[in-house]
Amino acid sequence: MKTPEYGLFLAVLPKYREECIELLRTELKGDLEIEVSKAHLDMSVKTGIRRDLYRETPMLRIGGKAFIQIPRTFMTLRVANLVVDLNPRSLSVWPLLLIRKILRRRTLVWGHLHPQAGGSANTAWLRRLLRWLADGTVSYTYRDRDRGVQELPDKPVWVAPNSLYRQNVIRPSVADGDRHCLIYVGRFEKAKKLDLVIRAFALATDRMEGAKLLLIGGGSMEERLREICSELGLGVDLVEFVGWIDDVEDLRTYYSRSFASASPGFAGLGLTQSLGFGIPMIVAEDEEHSPEIELGTDGRVSWFASDNPAQMADKIVVRWQSRGNVPIEEASAFVRNRYSADAMSKGLAAALTGRDETYV
Repeated sequence: MKTPEYGLFLAVLPKYREECIELLRTELKGDLEIEVSKAHLDMSVKTGIRRDLYRETPMLRIGGKAFIQIPRTFMTLRVANLVVDLNPRSLSVWPLLLIRKILRRRTLVWGHLHPQAGGSANTAWLRRLLRWLADGTVSYTYRDRDRGVQELPDKPVWVAPNSLYRQNVIRPSVADGDRHCLIYVGRFEKAKKLDLVIRAFALATDRMEGAKLLLIGGGSMEERLREICSELGLGVDLVEFVGWIDDVEDLRTYYSRSFASASPGFAGLGLTQSLGFGIPMIVAEDEEHSPEIELGTDGRVSWFASDNPAQMADKIVVRWQSRGNVPIEEASAFVRNRYSADAMSKGLAAALTGRDETYV
């Protein structure tokens, strides 16, 4: 069997990466092999792309702090160009970078340039060391690309903007009637602080006649969140647990009913999703946001003090009062042009093939 020219060896590839991977395979004419594990160190983050697109590799988790992936084949050593996680917690990446350097095979690291605490965090040097050992970096954002070039001028940096949907489906969500919903889409986990948005919504309801909170997703906190709704007297007429929705057109129907989205904990890819539909987001200020927060400018985001339900409630009401200005078409166009699965796959393809698109 012919050895592929290109490979991805990553912890996971969630469902929302499927569009990007399909486009990448087309761009590379199928000359791509992928190995990922079933779930990440945080087991609520799972691989969800089509099973025929990858080979599953086991993961050994070490005390909830690090992990080792055991490759199923020698793909990780054979391919000429390999992308691995920019994640110091992956104890497989370190030796792989060193061995491939000895074999004179090209290896790139892909991920967030810095830990969530930022470039001054105590562990930030570990990511810089990974980048120094690699032949280049693939960053999630344009701002991180610039920072990466400043930190290690001799190491190329490509951008594969963290994205969800193909360019041709990113457009403003048009309302069929009145926009009366505040929406959250994502995992129901402790770090997301969903109890905060429920408490804030409860404080705001007497100022928003007919408003409703939509919670789309699922996770370990769902039962507790339902209990909080009951304790606050928020019935199904005020709060709806919708369940998981992956299809973009199904999601569009819910965003078309919404005047704003909410991120009570750290914000990340959900901001890209919301703005792609033209829906502004209400975001906590003092959280360790993912780099996608660079999108939160020009009136696209309303900020409130972290862990302050009263202030969040005020921001919800302000967005409710200005719902006639939604969707924000400029925000949707910006995401369509810069944060599509097409742009992400092109960035990955440029990095894998070594095309000089570092500064594009």
